[in-house]
Amino acid sequence: MKKTATLGIVLLLALNVGCSQEKEAKGKEQTKTEASSSKNAEKSALLDFEVELGAKLRDYHAPFNAYTAAMDPEKKTPKSDIEKLKNAAKTSGEEAAKEIPELNVPSSLPKEDQKTFKSAFKDLGASYQTRAEGLGDEKKTAQADEEFQKFQNQVNTIHKKLGLIDANFTNELQ
Repeated sequence: MKKTATLGIVLLLALNVGCSQEKEAKGKEQTKTEASSSKNAEKSALLDFEVELGAKLRDYHAPFNAYTAAMDPEKKTPKSDIEKLKNAAKTSGEEAAKEIPELNVPSSLPKEDQKTFKSAFKDLGASYQTRAEGLGDEKKTAQADEEFQKFQNQVNTIHKKLGLIDANFTNELQ
């Protein structure tokens, strides 16, 4: 009888230990699921924000593209039209340089990512200022491109952290 009771107690303990390990595993699984869900929400918020940002940048960049296209010798664009396009590009660049550093970053992004964007916006604003000042100047254009690349590199640190492919705003603006 004692042996049966001891065996019963041992079996109960084994069953109890097994159940508690199962609960632990379920708890860890839920934590992983929650973390994955949080990461997906962050990815979604980031990509939604970048779509909006890309649209704004296309608006700012369109006058530069029009000016560059008009400079093509094959188009034989009249000088008066080129001058108008140059002024429009300069105005757009100056507006971008003022407005971009003040853009709101979604609060749904982690604080660290918000800071990264705010820092990146300084380089992006500088890029547009340099581009506006240097219309027709290859050195200034190259400098503006470098500043733009700094912006992209900072944004891509967030992409790497989330396992996303690199953002390429340059392609969107051409």
